[in-house]
Amino acid sequence: MSLAVMIHAAQIHAQNLVQNGGFEDFATCPVKMSNLNRDAEYWNAPTLGTTDYFNQCSRTKLGIPLNFKGKQEAFEGSAYAGLYLFAPKDYREYIQVALKETLQKGHRYELSLYLSLSEKSDGAVKDIGAVLSEKALSVHTKRQLSHTALASNGIKTTHAKQFQSIGYYDDKSKWMQISLEFVAKGFEANLILGNFKSNHSTDYLHFNEELPGTEGYSYYYVDDVSLKYLGPEYRPNEIYVLDHVNFNFDRFDLQPKAKQSLQDVYEYLKKHPNLKVSISGHTDDLGSEDYNDVLSRQRAQSVARYLMTLGLEKERISSKGYGNQIPLDTTLTEKARRKNRRVEFVMTEFVDE
Repeated sequence: MSLAVMIHAAQIHAQNLVQNGGFEDFATCPVKMSNLNRDAEYWNAPTLGTTDYFNQCSRTKLGIPLNFKGKQEAFEGSAYAGLYLFAPKDYREYIQVALKETLQKGHRYELSLYLSLSEKSDGAVKDIGAVLSEKALSVHTKRQLSHTALASNGIKTTHAKQFQSIGYYDDKSKWMQISLEFVAKGFEANLILGNFKSNHSTDYLHFNEELPGTEGYSYYYVDDVSLKYLGPEYRPNEIYVLDHVNFNFDRFDLQPKAKQSLQDVYEYLKKHPNLKVSISGHTDDLGSEDYNDVLSRQRAQSVARYLMTLGLEKERISSKGYGNQIPLDTTLTEKARRKNRRVEFVMTEFVDE
């Protein structure tokens, strides 16, 4: 039997884990360029690249909608950041922010943001990525943050995760939304955004067809950065104990927190139609064997019924009661009994016959 794993769902699923994701909070109104560290709250540049911060309050070339790179309204609110994703000699700029909480190991997250190419850019790219780190980065370079540069920094980081693109980010008038999903390793507390590839490796489109090999500039505005919790990552053929589905004595009704955990399971199954779920109910050692068999079956069935009310097809669910035959804790304490009054599930490949 596989090792049982406790799943801890986030308390607030819709919360944006990026601080000041819309760049609305600022210390001072922008006056000079290369001002992200000085003016924007929570955000900073992790390298020597001179990232910019724009705000509608500014009467300089860092205003909105008009600024030194062209004209663009904020996607939302009255502020955004600006950075080079491509420039001669591998020059790069990045933005970095501390997250509201460290990410949970084995849980899924969605990162999204809005991009707009500045009017004065020579070309467009397909490449923008994200790196997550245990601590804030401070790297003494103006070039790209390559894997080698990240590894030599002495701070635990993920590999660069690329936003999936179906084309070049070449819109100079409208905002383009991009996103990616990933499973956290459990140490991620900071987010870094930018192009982590060299010029040679970057997919770059020069707008002047007569100068296809020229190293031009691609400068982008960034707004509304969001990181949201999606739920646990479930592996096929592994036993999971449903968090918060520890029943009161002699009861099989679901508590509100249990329903949130089941919402996670349902959302995962909805995204993976090739999986089905087997649910098992369990009791403590109190009561007769026959009674516990019935009670455990009722507990499993209550979970199965709730998944069906959420919309999961009946043929993708099976349930069974095991009474008190498989305890998680064999000590005869109330704490152990509470742990044993539970529901487990296993996801397996679903074959539609």
